[in-house]
Amino acid sequence: MNDLILQIQSVPYLPQLLALLAALLGALFVMSVAGRMMSMTTGSATRALSDYTGQSQPASPVEQFGRWLEKKAPSLADRLSMKQYLRWLELTGEAPSSAMLLGQSALVFIIGVILAILMRNGMMLILAFILMAYPFIRVRSKANAVRGRVDRALPDLAALISAEMAAGNPPDKALHRAAEWGGPLSAIVQRAVQQSTTSGLPLFSRDRMEGALVRVVSRYDLPALQSFVRQLDLAARKGSAGPEQMQRLAHTLILTHKERALREAEKLDGQLAVPAVLFFFLPFLIFILAPMMYPVLAVLGGD
Repeated sequence: MNDLILQIQSVPYLPQLLALLAALLGALFVMSVAGRMMSMTTGSATRALSDYTGQSQPASPVEQFGRWLEKKAPSLADRLSMKQYLRWLELTGEAPSSAMLLGQSALVFIIGVILAILMRNGMMLILAFILMAYPFIRVRSKANAVRGRVDRALPDLAALISAEMAAGNPPDKALHRAAEWGGPLSAIVQRAVQQSTTSGLPLFSRDRMEGALVRVVSRYDLPALQSFVRQLDLAARKGSAGPEQMQRLAHTLILTHKERALREAEKLDGQLAVPAVLFFFLPFLIFILAPMMYPVLAVLGGD
């Protein structure tokens, strides 16, 4: 690997050109990250203006580069597709496009290869491969966080819908009230309500026709959410027995989540033991023993 890098560096003016290219690509990457941070800061106002005018936001150079890669290598784009994770991030308005992810990953890899040639270090290639995966790992981590928020919000949503139905409101109206609640779970309900309004599908299933709520929720890989919606869909078709069944469902969900929270709290002590030893006990031990060991090491070194 190092011999290959040395052969490449022997080409006249190639290191200077590569240094210039790395600087340009680095500046492009920094501009992309800065633009992404600014769009997240003013994202709601920008999206509202774009929706009002009907114009989409212009793509950044990195995203355009990613689209070019998707056209040139569609099979690679399909393998690196993270639609399932991006679908969760869309609920919070923080989802980058698949082209943006592919462009950032490829750009970081190219910069790593150039630096490996300039620094004559093959280890930079390994680092480039690791950094190439970072955009995908970050999206997956954020998507799992949103997924956890949806799971934790299920008992509250069930209690809200149960209270609405107990007050005499029909299931459709109870679900419309839940759509105004806020959060990623409410965003899923809003999508179901919008699909029911635009497509003319019933919100809940009727006979053999699947309702809009079940169809929308089936796109999200959360078994607890899908099971809850199936039971809610069944309770909505029970007529006068629906509020009582919904109340039992909400009570069961609350107890299930409470038991799971207690089990996770019991495991927390064991999970914190290793980090506590690494980040607190060992540094404290080194801080105490280092002054005592220094004279001994000095004597041994003098001998």
